[in-house]
Amino acid sequence: MKDDQAQLAPHRGGSPTRRRLQWTLAVLAAIPMASAAGEVVRGPQGVPGGSPAVIPTVDSALRYANVYKFAVGPAIWSQLAHVERSPALTFALSTVFIGGLARLRSWQQSGRPHPVTVAAIALETVGVPIVLAWQRRVSSD
Repeated sequence: MKDDQAQLAPHRGGSPTRRRLQWTLAVLAAIPMASAAGEVVRGPQGVPGGSPAVIPTVDSALRYANVYKFAVGPAIWSQLAHVERSPALTFALSTVFIGGLARLRSWQQSGRPHPVTVAAIALETVGVPIVLAWQRRVSSD
């Protein structure tokens, strides 16, 4: 617990904006972890609107890919102490953004996904750039 508090502690007296960014990222990082855990354990049935009616190769690929989605959370958490200057954090967030673009491509090719997925797409393609801009602002303070 002490290490967690130190990780979120203000940097050299830090700004309230920096601390809010840290807490926002800490909470947001839990979303892909929770989603991925459900999809690894339940397979296609863990996907909002999902169905077990997929071929074994798709089931396998889904569960495998979700391990990487899960890893985004700890990757972000590990960088909270360096939120204003972490290339790893920028890379992780950029990867989430690109994942959102991939979902948009799927929407274009396959049709509108479940409303929960639409919300995820919004977070990934709109929310992440806002957080990246916030990170840049904190780094220049």
